[in-house]
Amino acid sequence: MKKLIYLAGAALVMMASASCEKKADVQNPESKEGMVKTVFSAVSKESREKTSISGSDILWSEGDQVVIYAGTSTDGNEFTLTSGEGTTSAIFEGWITETATAPYYAVYPSSAAEGIDGSTIKYSIPANQAYVENSFATSTVPMVAYSEADKSLAFKNQTAFIKLELTGAGTIKTMEIASAANNICGTFSVSKTDPTAASTAVAGAKKITITNIDGTALDATTPKNVIIALAPATFAANDITLSMTASDDKVFTTKLGGFTVGRSQGKAVAVEVEFVTLIGRGTAKRTGDIDVNWVQLWENGPKWAEYNVGEDNGDGSYGCGGYFAWKGNETRGTKETVDDTATDLWGSNWRMPTKEEFDYLLANCNVSWTTNYNGTGKAGRVYTGKTEGYKYNSVFFPAAGHYDYGEVIGAGSDGYYWSSTPDGDYYAYSLGFRWSRQNVDYYYRDEVLSVRAVLK
Repeated sequence: MKKLIYLAGAALVMMASASCEKKADVQNPESKEGMVKTVFSAVSKESREKTSISGSDILWSEGDQVVIYAGTSTDGNEFTLTSGEGTTSAIFEGWITETATAPYYAVYPSSAAEGIDGSTIKYSIPANQAYVENSFATSTVPMVAYSEADKSLAFKNQTAFIKLELTGAGTIKTMEIASAANNICGTFSVSKTDPTAASTAVAGAKKITITNIDGTALDATTPKNVIIALAPATFAANDITLSMTASDDKVFTTKLGGFTVGRSQGKAVAVEVEFVTLIGRGTAKRTGDIDVNWVQLWENGPKWAEYNVGEDNGDGSYGCGGYFAWKGNETRGTKETVDDTATDLWGSNWRMPTKEEFDYLLANCNVSWTTNYNGTGKAGRVYTGKTEGYKYNSVFFPAAGHYDYGEVIGAGSDGYYWSSTPDGDYYAYSLGFRWSRQNVDYYYRDEVLSVRAVLK
């Protein structure tokens, strides 16, 4: 009998899968004409593979369901466990067409089945995963099986695992992990004849939220173990962001990475949690009675708007906004000498930043370049506070490029942001950057650049 050897012997339990794509068509006919009741045997042949665990043995569970495809059919049939609960081998029973023949393909759990297409079979890894200490809840981890000739299915796990060993003080309210570079949940495909092959993201996502964790108290010496199932990947240093809030609304954020986890492999990461009170954050109204989040990056610093002037709203899409003339209000327009652009478009609460404030932005912040900010696909620079109380505050400036000769130039590689500070009769200062450099310099005022507002 296979034994579970996972992250220093932690017991695991799988959780319910939430698909990110339309589910596969599953045949559950009320009329059984043309169908025959069929029995399949299912075996767990790898460790870290099934829905519940007693000691170190991997066992099937009551209520387990799988979707089985036969031959070249793209219609799946749902089968339910009828015996084998509490063992490593089980019997599943369901209805299948009279003409169905091998080969057979299967997905566990049935909620993870996303269809079969040509040479691949699709499944989903849930973006919401319920917390179970030292384990994970029923039906979280998808498995795929293939049988060339008979009705015996050997399931192969499709996920990797991270075990967060959390110590500290405080009571957890919310938790999520997000990868900057890798799809860690969503819909994936794998070879339907070789479930051990590398998978491919079909409609992947980069953030997993841990549910059912509200009220979990941390201890300074005994870790709370949170096990997360995710797509196999190589995570560069600082690729993963772990974010948590406490019951008193304090926050904790840290960066993880610098490791590879393959299919059916796990990585234990010790995390010492220290919740802190956020300062330098708030909201203010702009034109249209819309709330805009603002953030300070150093003590008494300017209150930077969360997103660019020219965006419709702050829904987290982090678009690049419009492109504006200095102290002008025309999107992709020409030189004007009207009101401050931010004030003109966002109202009396807002203004453009000064050259000095841009100078301080470069001097007072840690800076990083991203090609996919928070999974939005937007490239640009992230400015993060350095000092205590502000080191959890950051603001993202998209590389929006600039507008010239009737087109946008440099979008995704360059960013230019007007200040309100003139330089002589024809120039004004702007923050300019690309991945390899940044500076504050002067440009002709008829250039059409982006605008980021600050609160007055």
